[in-house]
Amino acid sequence: MPRLTPTLGLTLLLTLAIGLLTPLDGWAKKRGSSSGGYSRPASSLSQRTPSTRPSAIKRTPSVSGGYSRPRTSPSAISSPATRGSATDQTLSRQGSKRALDDFRRQREPEAPAIETVWNRPSTSGTAPSAPRRPSTLDSIGDAIGGYGGRGSATPWTGGGRQIPATRPARSPSSFGPWSAVLLWGLLETLSRPGHAEFFYHHADDPGYRQWRADAEEQAREDPALARQLTELDTRLASMSGPRDPNYPAPEIESPGFPFGALLTALFLLLIAAVFIVVLWRRFFGEVGRRRPAVKHDRGSGKRTAYRPDWFRVGMTLPVDPSLFILAEPLTKLQAPRSASGSGLVSVERVGEVRGEGVTWYRLYVSGGDGFFQVHLDAPGQPDECRYFSRLDVVEPADADEWGVWLDRDEGLIGWPEFQTQDGQLYARLWSPGQTRREPYSLRETLEAADGTDIEPCRQQAMLYTRATGAQPPMPSTEYLLVAANEQGDGAWVSLHVGIDIPVASLNLS
Repeated sequence: MPRLTPTLGLTLLLTLAIGLLTPLDGWAKKRGSSSGGYSRPASSLSQRTPSTRPSAIKRTPSVSGGYSRPRTSPSAISSPATRGSATDQTLSRQGSKRALDDFRRQREPEAPAIETVWNRPSTSGTAPSAPRRPSTLDSIGDAIGGYGGRGSATPWTGGGRQIPATRPARSPSSFGPWSAVLLWGLLETLSRPGHAEFFYHHADDPGYRQWRADAEEQAREDPALARQLTELDTRLASMSGPRDPNYPAPEIESPGFPFGALLTALFLLLIAAVFIVVLWRRFFGEVGRRRPAVKHDRGSGKRTAYRPDWFRVGMTLPVDPSLFILAEPLTKLQAPRSASGSGLVSVERVGEVRGEGVTWYRLYVSGGDGFFQVHLDAPGQPDECRYFSRLDVVEPADADEWGVWLDRDEGLIGWPEFQTQDGQLYARLWSPGQTRREPYSLRETLEAADGTDIEPCRQQAMLYTRATGAQPPMPSTEYLLVAANEQGDGAWVSLHVGIDIPVASLNLS
């Protein structure tokens, strides 16, 4: 029987450990790497993006709804065969919205409470105080309380002057029988009758000497204070005669409330309001009188500037069916329901999508499964039109699945490439590059046919594209719009594919 040497024993132990851990590791990665069949692609771009921020949660899964970053083999996770009824989708989206909130709470740790921030120990030796906006009442109260020793950040000395905040803060609250605010206030107003005399008569008082020593210490770092002490010494040197230790402290005047200024300001505001009302009525009255004339000109055939309010619910669009017939073998696009027959489609809803510096108008058709997205140039004329049809909808079930789509480092929305479930790759069109970019924040307001209010939809979207290899009039480009949507109590991820549509073919004018 062969002898078990230390080397052979160590080799057996390592082999056993690797055999046990490898299946567990593969099972763990497979278990948390999918959501609805989508995941990130396994290409040179699929490596985890370096990040300097500390991770507060575990590694984000890489698949959601069957989608993932592109990789060589298709995902083993499949989507349900049916999406269920409208009620099922509503419930799914409500649960998905709660999962999105959980994901955000995990990604963004709670900020410390305000009380915690302000009560944190200070290294300067003085207790910080929460900032607050000074008011007129504060100023009056400080002026009245300055003589009695009520400290404040900027106490009044009378006549509208204030003591620099650092002086009383660095001094004791009182020096003998006098408050620090009183002594600093008298120093600020030496030219007033009785102020310099007060220092002369109490020059030998221990309270004054203590304050003077504190002032000399602060004067080393405060040139203005040093000049004031020099002026005080000059005035004291010019005085003579016996000193009265009972010399009363002069009163510091409190600033009176400026009733005259207040009445003047109110009077000026009244005049300005009357002036604005007169201009408003005169200007908009003329615009209202001219508006019917403008509509009359439009009806008589005169050309006017294109206006976004011409998009309306119920309008019909003459769409050339050949565009969709040519696109069918090259793209995943689904033609509008009426485009293949009569060539006319009816607009069921109108949406206005606003982002940072850009606005689109979406004309929804086919029960909302598709929409024409139109952009207007600066003069208000349409310069771009694309048609999008729904490809898929995913309702992530938990925070980890939302991380698949929106994680800052590895989220699918914003990844340089996007792979659909059939393995087709699309490159990022908005801000192309080799690293992930944050999705674009959009806000869509909708108008329905019955005039009911529809809550705005907030979207985090990214547009991808791929070349079909075809030549005009066939579509040479297919678009993929991926967006995380929030509306009311629901949240979901939508995928739409689209092609370019000639603006002239819509006959919008």
